[in-house]
Amino acid sequence: QTKVIDRKIFIVETHFPKVAAMLQRYAVGTAKLRNKGDELAKTIAAYAEEESPSLKQALTTMSECLSAIQDQRDAEVSKIEEKLVQGLSVYDTKCKQARNDVRVSSSLSTREVKSFENLEKAQMKSTDRTRIARAQAEFQKASGEANRSLRVLREQMNEFESQKMRDVKQIFSGFVVCEMELLARSMELYTRAYQGLMNIIEEEDLEEFNKSMTLKPTQWGSAPALSNAGRYVNPGNGRENVLEEVEDESDELNRTM
Repeated sequence: QTKVIDRKIFIVETHFPKVAAMLQRYAVGTAKLRNKGDELAKTIAAYAEEESPSLKQALTTMSECLSAIQDQRDAEVSKIEEKLVQGLSVYDTKCKQARNDVRVSSSLSTREVKSFENLEKAQMKSTDRTRIARAQAEFQKASGEANRSLRVLREQMNEFESQKMRDVKQIFSGFVVCEMELLARSMELYTRAYQGLMNIIEEEDLEEFNKSMTLKPTQWGSAPALSNAGRYVNPGNGRENVLEEVEDESDELNRTM
């Protein structure tokens, strides 16, 4: 019986740490993917701010969907690390306790065998009834303790096996549920992102682009007028200035004469 129990404990000791380590590595990989997804979402959001209205809306929606998916991944990482990995790791202590229980039961069984051998020797080689009676009493005591220990060990191992199966069921079903929730949420959000991209109205964005490219004629100011004397005069009162110059020249000619 103890060999069967030893084998069961050995299986748990061998495989549970490996499964826990691989789940931890899976969580680390998922966390890295979550971080990359967050970076991608931020990059797309920054690009969206520089685009035309229709394209901006679609890219913003995609960025929001990607960010929400990373939130779901973050929840999965936390559950794997805090519940699934820890649920397997506690079996290190449980296996040590089970080993100790087996060791105690085995020592009592060994004592029972030795006491039985002593009783046989006493019955075969000694005619001292007191010695035989003492050997018989020791054997009965050892046999009773061994039987009680074996019964307790059997109950303990039944509980160990039952708890192990419940934990395995809960841990792996929890992992599957995490994956299903992530896939379902991702499908929902990726569908929303896809619909947003399909709603891009190219004509409106092109119209907006063409409006921004429309060139308006430059409004040039009036050039200053050039007078007969070669001086620039104000176009608004140019005629008056020319008349004043003609009058000045006539006065000067009359004085000369």
